[in-house]
Amino acid sequence: MHMRWMVLVFLFLLAVLNYTDKSVLGLAAEPIMSELGLSYDEFGLVGSSFFAAYAVGSIVLGTLTYRFNSKYLLMMIAVGWTVSLASAYFVETLAHLILLRVVLGFFEGSTLGLSIVHLARWFTSSQRGFAVAIMTSGTTVGTYLAAPALVAGITTVGWRHTFALLGVASLLWAIAFFFMKEEPDEPLIEDVKSLASNKNVPFKDIVKVFINPYVLSIVVVGFVSMWITTWVLTWAPTYLIQIAGLEPTRMSLIFAGMGIVGTVFAICIGKFTDGLFKRKKSLIKSYDRVLITVLVIGSLSFAMTTLVASPILACVFLGIGLIMNTSLLPLNTTIKSLVIPKNLVGSVTGISLSIASMAGIIGPWATGYLITLAGDDIRAGFNSGVVVIVSLYVVSATVLLLTRKLKITATEKEDALRAAEDEEERMKVAVEQ
Repeated sequence: MHMRWMVLVFLFLLAVLNYTDKSVLGLAAEPIMSELGLSYDEFGLVGSSFFAAYAVGSIVLGTLTYRFNSKYLLMMIAVGWTVSLASAYFVETLAHLILLRVVLGFFEGSTLGLSIVHLARWFTSSQRGFAVAIMTSGTTVGTYLAAPALVAGITTVGWRHTFALLGVASLLWAIAFFFMKEEPDEPLIEDVKSLASNKNVPFKDIVKVFINPYVLSIVVVGFVSMWITTWVLTWAPTYLIQIAGLEPTRMSLIFAGMGIVGTVFAICIGKFTDGLFKRKKSLIKSYDRVLITVLVIGSLSFAMTTLVASPILACVFLGIGLIMNTSLLPLNTTIKSLVIPKNLVGSVTGISLSIASMAGIIGPWATGYLITLAGDDIRAGFNSGVVVIVSLYVVSATVLLLTRKLKITATEKEDALRAAEDEEERMKVAVEQ
């Protein structure tokens, strides 16, 4: 279906804009601090305010998917980004800058949850791994590849104009997305009827759904993924320079290369797991098993960086670890879209993202504290931070193994009802044709 791939392109572009908006503040740190006379701790407060609002927005806006169409909610958050970023022209004080980032964080918090809900309208469970991997690869593009363009904009036209231009891009996205269909003309036919994502449940059951052991294990993986992602963005460049001994220019190229390879790998893994799921009709034997394998390989790779003395080997093992990490978000997101009742995906994802955002606040600080604690032995400090990552990987894999058979499923009665509804829909389509 041609239209569903157009929808996927739009969701990919939204992810690019989402992470470009996130990263632009850090890239514009020097001119902003200089112009507004901010200290480092004040600028750090601006960053923290974003994640605090992000956590609130992910719950509040994600929950709206229970009542409102995801298409119009996605348009709404894109317009919210425009309002926030365009207000850069009015920023004169620290309070103004914090308000800008709070508004942006609030509207960005629900992006992944809303995107999952909308993507599930267009792709069946056996197509979703590949589609989610492509969609979430926009986060890498927005984080790594958009940086040169942002830096050029900040340098030539200034940070205020650059912020505003990103706002214009979000507005244009919302206008173009308005002309896209809300859902396919023909309903999707699922091959595996026992998935929880095939049913609707009352909103009052959201707590029961959220505390399901397997859903909680997926929340844990999301927290770990955010912890490592923020560690990568905050500390990986420093690690490559101070521990691996790379020159800044070479470091930036290697860092970007890791991001690109990781993106390609994640997309290939998504396609591979879709194939497994289609053949085996089992979540455990496809997405779940691949996710656990990625966690194990990632933990071993990060652990090896603490043991090797060669800078080349340190880069190799760190690279493998980072590449594995790029697969966590799409795999985790795909599983989430399959094991949660479809009318609660946005709400549960919003809650889990608010929890994961805490890792974005705690993780970078924890590693910094361990490095400071190590004194002159910077490598020992970094190794301590990496040991934390390895431990988080091991915990994630363990809870997945322990809870994988406790996931939410649809009942046989519901299966029979849906089968009858599907048959009725097929007959209706046949009559119309």
